[in-house]
Amino acid sequence: MLVYAVSSPEIRVLLELRTQLSEELDRLRERIGQLEEFIQALDSKIGQGSFTTADVALETAKQAPVITPSETIAASDEPRNIAVMNKPGDLELATIEVIEQNLRVIPADHAVYNITRGAFARFFVQDILGKFQQEDRHRVENGEIEWDDAFDFEVKSDDKILDEVIVKNFGDESRVEEIQRTLRWTLEKIYRAR
Repeated sequence: MLVYAVSSPEIRVLLELRTQLSEELDRLRERIGQLEEFIQALDSKIGQGSFTTADVALETAKQAPVITPSETIAASDEPRNIAVMNKPGDLELATIEVIEQNLRVIPADHAVYNITRGAFARFFVQDILGKFQQEDRHRVENGEIEWDDAFDFEVKSDDKILDEVIVKNFGDESRVEEIQRTLRWTLEKIYRAR
């Protein structure tokens, strides 16, 4: 077996660049897989829905009161738990505990989740939770909300194993739904039984 020493700085830079590109490609592949699952879930939901004529749909829309997602949450100060199940629905991965504008993700007792894995660290934490945090920071800078009302989160772990995720000021119901969907996908990817 021949071993070549990498003496040229240019070659080292190119090797580093190649490694970075490979990692980015893996991250994008994970993201594509997740988006494909979202599309499948939407197709399934659409397929389950009943079809009505436009006249009936318009009449129903006129009669239904309009409630924004934030009003839905504000109207309910009672804590609620959302079970995060795997795609087939036969294994609980975690529980999301929602209390007012905060939520807590608690892993299932039988599950072990390594928070350094790409699906969790790069996708869920960086791309999802980090995105919400950035959005709210911009809103603070624009004077739309106060710092105390901005999205924030904390990931608690013990020896790189997830203990819980705490989210403060999540905003509206659409964010809770996105956190739930992306969390399910993420935890399925990194699930390991105790």
